[in-house]
Amino acid sequence: MEYEVVILELDDGTEAEFAILENFQVDGKKYVLLGLVKDDVVTDDEEDILFMRDETDDTCGAEEIILTMIETDEEYDHVVDEYVKSCQE
Repeated sequence: MEYEVVILELDDGTEAEFAILENFQVDGKKYVLLGLVKDDVVTDDEEDILFMRDETDDTCGAEEIILTMIETDEEYDHVVDEYVKSCQE
């Protein structure tokens, strides 16, 4: 399966490639589910999965995507809960 990929800078200053596994909305805000790419394979280990907020808007070019960290633990937990709930429906 082919995925759109993004390169993110990690806390330690290194960069890692992530595949965009899913785009979804929670409470009117856009989010993405990312999976770490290792050796051209998207990993499914829990520690390699990341939820981020998608801040891309109409001013962005076709190839541009703006992702930001979810700022609070409460928001992150809410996004994860809503995502899991939507997968069970």
